[in-house]
Amino acid sequence: MARSLDPKKIKSAQRVLEVLEYFNSERREGTVMDIARTYGYPQSSTSELLSCLVALGYLRRDLRARTYKPSARVAMLGAWVQPDLFRHGAALSLMDELAADVGATIMIASRVGLGAQVFQVVEPQGAGASVIKTGQSMLLMHSAPGKALLSCMRADELKKLVHRMNAESEEPLRVRFEDLSVELEQVRSKGFAVSSADGVAMVSVLLPRKAEDEPLALTIVVPEQRFDANLDHFVQALRGAVSRHIGVVDVRPAASAPQQLIRAV
Repeated sequence: MARSLDPKKIKSAQRVLEVLEYFNSERREGTVMDIARTYGYPQSSTSELLSCLVALGYLRRDLRARTYKPSARVAMLGAWVQPDLFRHGAALSLMDELAADVGATIMIASRVGLGAQVFQVVEPQGAGASVIKTGQSMLLMHSAPGKALLSCMRADELKKLVHRMNAESEEPLRVRFEDLSVELEQVRSKGFAVSSADGVAMVSVLLPRKAEDEPLALTIVVPEQRFDANLDHFVQALRGAVSRHIGVVDVRPAASAPQQLIRAV
């Protein structure tokens, strides 16, 4: 006997898909009222639905403009469809090439709330189970991708974010804004961020983007014992792959700037 479907669950799923289809058809940011009016949703439930999609990493919210738009994670959902257009596009082919080049895990992360959320992971051929999982979140102030993502924020926005993160963090994870600002200036100067903890090390660079684009951190993840002796190679591999597939990036050697390990979570 066939199991009947819950109408409430069907309606919820329908609304999620309609929200994503709204952005696909309009191809612009939208407000709660834009979407509520388009589909005849109650404003309160529309606001709750959009907030849920932001928390899950599928939408991005502009607090000042009170608008929403799909995140880079949404763009990855259909990457397996029409592989000549998507799977072999710039970002994914870059990751495949880089994983083969350095023999390490490659990931892309974006900022979601107070974390750097991983939305795509590529492993080199023959690799075992990865220590990094899609959907995993890392603390912004204590990981290489988090530091890279914070490095492109305005000082006033960063100060507010640090205050919020400190308020919600345990004492050992709290960071003084002044100290973090110095570290992020080093990240901007070097063009990359590094972190090391629990036997795993990371080095991250920001992908080139337009001003309105979502900041994305491209990261190599390796065991700590492989890291220090190969850091310059990893940085040059990141820069070379990005330059070939996306655009020109800073090509200074890693050794030209001080290196500081940052605690990863």
